[in-house]
Amino acid sequence: MDEAGGSHVLHEARSLLRIIYRIMIPTIVTSGIFGNILILAVLSSPIFRGISYLYLRGVAFAHVGVLLSWIPISIRLGRGIRNNYPSVFYHAHLELVAVNTFAIATILIMACLIVDRYIYIFFPARIRSRNARKNCRSFILYSFILGFAVSAPLAAMRAVYERPEDDGTHFALRENISITGTGLWSAYIWTMEILMRLCPTMILLLLNSIVVKRFLHLNAKKKEFQSVSEKYRTANVSDPSLFTRNRGYREEQHLVTLMSVMAACFMVTMIPSILIPFVYHDYETTDVGYRLFRAFAAVTELCNFAVHVVIYLSCSKQFREEFLKILQNKCRKNVEEEDERPVGEIEDYSRHGTTVRLTPEPTKLNSPGSSSKLNTMEQDKESELLNASDIV
Repeated sequence: MDEAGGSHVLHEARSLLRIIYRIMIPTIVTSGIFGNILILAVLSSPIFRGISYLYLRGVAFAHVGVLLSWIPISIRLGRGIRNNYPSVFYHAHLELVAVNTFAIATILIMACLIVDRYIYIFFPARIRSRNARKNCRSFILYSFILGFAVSAPLAAMRAVYERPEDDGTHFALRENISITGTGLWSAYIWTMEILMRLCPTMILLLLNSIVVKRFLHLNAKKKEFQSVSEKYRTANVSDPSLFTRNRGYREEQHLVTLMSVMAACFMVTMIPSILIPFVYHDYETTDVGYRLFRAFAAVTELCNFAVHVVIYLSCSKQFREEFLKILQNKCRKNVEEEDERPVGEIEDYSRHGTTVRLTPEPTKLNSPGSSSKLNTMEQDKESELLNASDIV
């Protein structure tokens, strides 16, 4: 009776695992890839030109990499390994490296983002540099390089074994116990988990909490200022709504909300994966409970990479508006409106220390056929110095 009950449980578990790996995970991966591509398309709009949005584009690109890397994993777990050497070689030596590279890059980029925002809020003068965008791209690139460098030893975790059969050679995937059974390997795994996952996660949560506390303090000051100004309003008191209409302040409010939800989602979805080595520190790979919990952890972790488009649509009004413009095919209209900007309007890129310039006046002096195009180098330098003094 016990054996019959055990076989029934095993059959039910296998049916559930097939549903997870053949239906649930492919659905999450497909929707996640589409959602992150949509995020990249929307954040590529000129309205999202800040440094923070460059980091968020890097996060979305890393998410696409994780989800794409999960496609062959879901095929292997749901339908088995194809009996050819290139396929088995990929699963043995490249599968874990690819997934781990993009996963680590995601955490590192988010940590760089929260550090950048912390510096901008508490030490704004230190990031007013023309190289801010270049440094941001470098940090994103280094995150991927570091993720690959740390993940490269995982290529030796598995090995390909050949089994001669009557119908030909069969290839099998097995753990390389000669490497994974050593103390050095255990030290490598724990060091990678602590330095590449735990520490950046703690930095993300700590600095994000400080930033949230700072903006709660600013909101309290804003409400206090509004109440006092409404009570003692005079001709000399400025309109308090100017404080709330400040574009940089509103943008930071949106980013605070967005980052807080993303950090909370990251922690909740990563908890099952973090608990696996502690709950199943002594397990067998055929254990039903372990396989089910591992599948549940994979689903929750993949949800973190796939659900960000919902977070953007829920927390960012600008993202929703730009998303609707893309759906309504209004991008061409926006470009035409940008070309018709009023003469002398300031194009403000000072959010992160990039250029600030005035639109040229459409007169005969700067027309293509004008003789003013033959100005000397000294006159050009004098004009640049005048513009620089206006900016300062």
